[in-house]
Amino acid sequence: MLDEIAGIITAHIDEITRKWVDELRRTERTEIHNQLLTSEIVNGIKGMLANLAEAIAAQEMPDNEVAPLVIVTSQRSNKSGSLSPQGRPKGTAPLSGPLARAQQAAASHGIQRHNQNYEIHEVLIEYVKLRQILWETLESSLSRQHAASVLDAVQYIDRLLDELMLVTVENFYSASVRDLEKRALRDPLTQLYNKEYFSQRLGEEMRRAVRSGDPLSVAMLDMDRLKEINDTYGHPAGDSVILAVASAIRDTCRRSDIPCRYGGDEFAVILPDTGKVQGRVFAERVMRAVQNLTVVLTAGEGATRVDDLMSVTNLSRTKLPVVASVPTLSIGLATFPEDARNPETLLARADGALYRAKNEGRNRIVY
Repeated sequence: MLDEIAGIITAHIDEITRKWVDELRRTERTEIHNQLLTSEIVNGIKGMLANLAEAIAAQEMPDNEVAPLVIVTSQRSNKSGSLSPQGRPKGTAPLSGPLARAQQAAASHGIQRHNQNYEIHEVLIEYVKLRQILWETLESSLSRQHAASVLDAVQYIDRLLDELMLVTVENFYSASVRDLEKRALRDPLTQLYNKEYFSQRLGEEMRRAVRSGDPLSVAMLDMDRLKEINDTYGHPAGDSVILAVASAIRDTCRRSDIPCRYGGDEFAVILPDTGKVQGRVFAERVMRAVQNLTVVLTAGEGATRVDDLMSVTNLSRTKLPVVASVPTLSIGLATFPEDARNPETLLARADGALYRAKNEGRNRIVY
């Protein structure tokens, strides 16, 4: 009978998926669900069903489990054609067949639904509806001689469906945890590390430098006159400029460097294994990279200057491009062990150097 069930699922994949989509479109969040039922989601469900059918035909079970009910087709079958407790013994190698592929599809579904900002109860409802449609299809399609014994297969097939649902939920939650961890460490605008992570890593790098005797430098970077951009074009435009500068800083860093957004328009970079000479070289590279930046803003981001341009050109606000000049940088540097021998003092020295760079006219590097 399992072969027949597998054949029915395979033959009705498109119909099952269509009914599933129709059911989801009748939920309370109709408009949202219609938008989020992408071809990737639908094709993923079809692939999962196809592999589920193959797994049923092969009588597979999740890792380290024994199939509680497996159809016996040899002479050991009893006259009623019922099921006998056989299956894959515990401790066997991980699955690599159709059930594993179905699990991969289920995992992808969980990650995709997380990325689409689904709630976990909505994911569970999807599986409830899919299971209901699947069983309705099987009950209406099984041959008469097997219809009476269909309940014998319920436990086995339900276990496979439970496994796929669990894989989806686990990956949904794993994606949520990774997202929370990322938010805890990263600045939401620039995706550079945040101030809290900077403080933690500075302490770790200082302890490592003390043990190894290698130098360690800290660079504090502040954008000059960002307020003029904000006043002229608006704060969204200022955010665009901050994002461009952050990207330039990130691209200038080595893999071992730790760039952070320290405040509104202030950045900090931890430079392991970097002495005074190499620290200045890094600062000069960043300044050149920022000086070469141009940021094109849309008129929708603009304020006074954009309105003036529109009054002359009579162009649409949504189509008018504006090229904003990027503020220069003032940079303060400090190095262990010459300037300080603990993280708090090293940071204070770098911040003091940045303060002097601002007072001395901006757009300069101060040690």
